[in-house]
Amino acid sequence: MNLIINKTNLFHGDVTPPSSKSHSIRAIFLSTLNEGKSILKNILHSEDTRHAIHVCTHLGAKIEESASELVIRSSGLPLEMSKGEINSGNSGITTCFVMPILGLRKNTASPIILNCGEQMRTRPIKPLVEALLNLGMNIRYLEDEGRLPVSIVGELVGGKTEIEGMTSQYLSALLIALPCAKIDSEIKVKDLHERSYVEMTLNWLKQQGIQFNHEPQKNNDIYLIKGQQKYKNIHITISPDFSSASYLIAAAVLIPGKVILKGLNMADAQGDKRLLSILQEMGADIIIKPEELFIYGGKKLSGIKINANDIPDLLPTLAVLGTYAAGKTEIYNVRQARIKETDRIHSMSEGLARLGAKIDKYEDGLTIHQSRLTGEKVKGYGDHRTVMALAIAGMVAEGVTIIEDGESINKTFPMFVQTMQSLGAKIRIENAPSA
Repeated sequence: MNLIINKTNLFHGDVTPPSSKSHSIRAIFLSTLNEGKSILKNILHSEDTRHAIHVCTHLGAKIEESASELVIRSSGLPLEMSKGEINSGNSGITTCFVMPILGLRKNTASPIILNCGEQMRTRPIKPLVEALLNLGMNIRYLEDEGRLPVSIVGELVGGKTEIEGMTSQYLSALLIALPCAKIDSEIKVKDLHERSYVEMTLNWLKQQGIQFNHEPQKNNDIYLIKGQQKYKNIHITISPDFSSASYLIAAAVLIPGKVILKGLNMADAQGDKRLLSILQEMGADIIIKPEELFIYGGKKLSGIKINANDIPDLLPTLAVLGTYAAGKTEIYNVRQARIKETDRIHSMSEGLARLGAKIDKYEDGLTIHQSRLTGEKVKGYGDHRTVMALAIAGMVAEGVTIIEDGESINKTFPMFVQTMQSLGAKIRIENAPSA
């Protein structure tokens, strides 16, 4: 399917962004690991959360879903598996989280196959596999070395291990599962990126009363985790998502009008809230209140340097903002953006260049010069964040912009088109013509 976007001259109104994917999926997995009933209100309904629900159902959880809440009943550990194969789809966070948890099932001597979608098969998983081999599990690649699918046996016993820090999902997966291991554990992390997502995981552990220690070192981080701990039932309302809100915020800044975003909590651990301070530094007119943002669009912006190491999901949005800002905008130290759903450094440099942007790409980032954009057909690469960011570019470009793979928005923001339309965006989704 294609997104079709015409230039939007007024962006105005109030809206509540969708719920946080990161919080939703953490809550689903923790509710599966505890014994009893958990209630998750305002859960995100998207492809990624559906994959998490699917996986946790096969881990033994009984999950009832309604429009307003998710009720999860679990018998706790050891997990009762319902089948010998699990498919995590194209959800990277679900795939990483479930791998160590498969060492907490009842019959760990019986192999279980972890499979995934085609896109997820291209993403590296070897660092997490190697870390788990040191913790009692035995994992065998079934096709390509370092890629899914894999066959898994063995208990997550605990102990000492190391993990690379290129993506936070590896470390978060270990931090969630190891409190339930048989013995205490020590994780050594080299060159940790995306610290804000790790902090989010640690906040969940603190709320659950989990005992751990973090010892920062010069080039490493050491995490000490006590074994044989238990999670508690969860009753929580999931807060809105700053990552999804970034597209609303960017459009509201770039296009004349007044937009009020409701429900965003500046005290939340989500690292992508940093977009607001970045935009204020660039010159955007944003008023931050406890649970509302007031954005007055169309103001002049100036390019700045942005270390995006902790906010890789914002790279596509920041790149679009850079085309509008006077001078140049440098986004750096975000090499991990190349191993997401697609290589976002490539997808954004290619897409924006086709729209007329002057843009330079590097191994770890982009430099974007103020540019006049003109509508064109661009590739979405099946990546929700590339597609949604390029849609914002299309809203300020002259003429018509067509973005392939529009259906990928369903991964985290299924109501993206309708939400944008409600604020005045000239955007629609339609089936691509047959070849």
